[in-house]
Amino acid sequence: MPDRPDHFHRLREFAALLVLWMLVMYGLSILGMPRAFTPQSFQSLHVTRGLYGLLNFALFYAAIRLVFPQFLEHRKWGRLAAGLLMMVVVATTVKFAIADNFFRAEILEIGYRNGVKLYKDYWYYFRTEFWTNAVVLCTALAYVLFFAWLAEDKRRKQLALQKQDAEFAILKMQLNAHFLMNSLNSIYSLALVRSPQVVDAAHTLSQILEYMTEQPPVAGYRTRLSDELRYLEDFIAMQRLRTGCQDCVRMRVSGDPSAFGIAPLLLVPFVENAFKHGVANRPEQPVEISVDCSGEGFGFTVHNFKTRKRKDQAGGIGLVNVRKRLELVYPGQYELTIRETEHEYSSHLQIHWENGHSMHSGGR
Repeated sequence: MPDRPDHFHRLREFAALLVLWMLVMYGLSILGMPRAFTPQSFQSLHVTRGLYGLLNFALFYAAIRLVFPQFLEHRKWGRLAAGLLMMVVVATTVKFAIADNFFRAEILEIGYRNGVKLYKDYWYYFRTEFWTNAVVLCTALAYVLFFAWLAEDKRRKQLALQKQDAEFAILKMQLNAHFLMNSLNSIYSLALVRSPQVVDAAHTLSQILEYMTEQPPVAGYRTRLSDELRYLEDFIAMQRLRTGCQDCVRMRVSGDPSAFGIAPLLLVPFVENAFKHGVANRPEQPVEISVDCSGEGFGFTVHNFKTRKRKDQAGGIGLVNVRKRLELVYPGQYELTIRETEHEYSSHLQIHWENGHSMHSGGR
C-alpha cells in the first residue's frame, strides 16, 4: 500500500512528460513544414517526429530515472560515463534496426550516386545521430539538476525552519525558567510573612504556568493577543500581591486585541523588568503600560521610575532574550526602542503586521 502513491506519481509524471515531449516534437516540425501538406510529408512527420520522438523520449526518461540520479547520489564519474555510453549505443542500435527494416527511405536515405540510392550504414548513422542523442541527454541532465535544486532548496528551508524552532524553544525555556524563579521568590516572600494572599498568588501562578505550557515551541505560532494580555494581567496581579500596592500599575488597552495574533510570551519580560528595576510600591510613581493594536500594527510601551538600588544591569536576561526572540519571530517587522535617564526607564515595542494584518492562529 505505501508504494501506490509513489507509483501513481511516477505514472502521472511519465504521462505528463510524454505529452509535453510529443507536443514539442510535432509542434516544431509542423511550424517548419510548407503550407502544401502531402501524404508523404505527413508520413515522414509521423516517422521522424512521432515514432523516433518516442524513441528519443525513452532515452530521455531512462536518463532521468537511472543514470543521472545515481550519479547525483554516488558521484562516480566512471559509472556515469559507462551508463551514458551504454544508453547511447543501445538507443542508436534500436533506432538503426527499426529504420533499416521499416523506414529506410525516411531515416537512412542520403541521396543518389550514379542513379543508385545511397543509405547510411550503422557507423555513419551512429555519427550523425550522436548530436541528437547529446541534445536529448543534455535536456535530461538539465531536468534532473533543476528538480534536484528545487528539492535541495526545499530541504534547506525545512532545516532553517527546524533550526529556528529549536532556537525558539531554547529561548522560551530560558524565559520560562527565569520567570518561574522570580515568581517563586515572590511567593516565598509572601509565605515568610505568613500572608493570606499566598494562596491567591499560588493560584495565579498555576494559571500563568498553564498558559505558558500550552504555547508550542514553534516560531511561526501566534496566539490571540487578548489571551496574551490576560496572561500579562495575571502576572501583574501576582506582582500586586507581592508589593501590596494595587495602584502601582496602570494599564491602558486601545483597539480590539481579540482580532489579532502575536507570538506568545513576548510581552511579560518588559513588565517584569519594570518591576525588577523600578519603583513598584509607590502609587505616585506607577508602572505605566500602554497597548495599542490596529490593522496596521501593534504598539506596546512600558514606563517606570527607577529605584536607587540596582539589582543588576538594567534589562537583565529577560530583555536580551526578547531581542533574540524578536529576530526569530518578527525579522524586519519590529522596532524596539529603549529610553533611559537617571530616574526613568521606558521601552517601546512596535510590531508591523505582515501584509498589514495578523490574525491569530491559536489560543486557549
